[in-house]
Amino acid sequence: MTTDILDPAALISLLPTLLPGSFKTLSSPQDAIASLLHSIFSAVAFRLIGIDESSSSASIENNVLPEGWNKDGPGHYTFRYRHDQSSLEFVLKVSKLGGRTLINAIAIESDRVASLDISTNDFVSLSFFPHDIQTDSNGKPLVHGFISSNRVADLTTQVKLKILQKLIPGLRKEGYTEEETMNSTNVQGSNPPQAQNPPPARPQPVMPPYAPHHPPLSAPENPLSVGRRDLDPFFPRNPFAPPPLFGNDGDGMFVGPEHPIFNPGRGRHPFGDRGPWGGDGFLPPMGAPPGARFDPVAPGPIRGGFGGLGRGRGVPRGSATGEPDNDEFMPPGMVSAAG
Repeated sequence: MTTDILDPAALISLLPTLLPGSFKTLSSPQDAIASLLHSIFSAVAFRLIGIDESSSSASIENNVLPEGWNKDGPGHYTFRYRHDQSSLEFVLKVSKLGGRTLINAIAIESDRVASLDISTNDFVSLSFFPHDIQTDSNGKPLVHGFISSNRVADLTTQVKLKILQKLIPGLRKEGYTEEETMNSTNVQGSNPPQAQNPPPARPQPVMPPYAPHHPPLSAPENPLSVGRRDLDPFFPRNPFAPPPLFGNDGDGMFVGPEHPIFNPGRGRHPFGDRGPWGGDGFLPPMGAPPGARFDPVAPGPIRGGFGGLGRGRGVPRGSATGEPDNDEFMPPGMVSAAG
C-alpha cells in the first residue's frame, strides 16, 4: 500500500528539516502556516527557487528555507517554485489580514490564479507561539501548534483542492492523489457548500380564470321611503336633511341628472347598471330563451350623459342603446286580429 506523502504526521516530521539550520523558531502563527504550506509544496516535488519576487532564481538545496525567509512576517511571505512536470514558474504568497490568512498562488506565464482564505484560529493555537523547535521538542510537540492532526489534514485537503490542483492539474507523484470536488472537506470559516438538491418550491393554488363576482354588501333599503324623492323640494341635495339611516334616500320617478339612465357607470356591478345577461344583474344565464321577445329588467345605458341624448333627442329608434323596446310588433307566430 502506497504511503500518503501528505499525511499529517509526515508533514509535521518534514517541516523542521526545511527550516534554517541556525534558526528553527516559529515566531508567530503565520510563520507556522507559511512553513506548513512550504512543506506541502516540497512533499509534492516543487523546487524552491527564491523567497521574493525581485531576486534571480537560485537552486536551493533540499528546499531548506534560507535565512530571513520570515523577515516580512507575520504580514507577508513569498515563495517561488518550479516543478519538473511544468515549464511555468509559480509564486505562492501568504498574507495576514486581521484574524484571517490569505493564501494566493499564480502560474506566472499563464496567469493561472488560485486562492484560499482561512480563519487563522481554526488551524493554529495562538498561545503556542513563538515556538523554538530545538529547545521545545521534548516538552511541546509541534503538532499542538496546529491544534491537532485533523486540523492539519483539513488544511492540507483545502490546499490540494484549491491551490495545487489549479496550478498543476493532474499532478503525478507517488503517494499523491487529487481530491474530488464533491467530497471535499469544508473548512470552518469558508463559504459553506450549497445543497445539491434544493427543496422543491411549495405549489401555489391555482385561481379560477374567472372568479365569480360578489357585489359588496350595502345598507338595507327602507321600504317606507319609496317615492320620497318625488316629495322632496330640495332633491337631490337637501342641506337640512339628516344623513340617511339605510344608506339611501328613497326612490322615485324624478328623472334628473342623478338618474341611472344618464350615469351608466355608477352601478355596483362590473357591467354598470346592467348585468352580464341584461337587466339588473340578477337574471341567470339562459333566463331568456334564444329568440324570445324579452325586455331587460332595467333600461340599458345611454351614452353621452345628461342633456344631449334620450328618446327623440339624437338616438334613433332601434339603435343599440334604444332600450326599452316598445314592443310594436306581434310575437312570432301570432296573427293580428285586424288582419
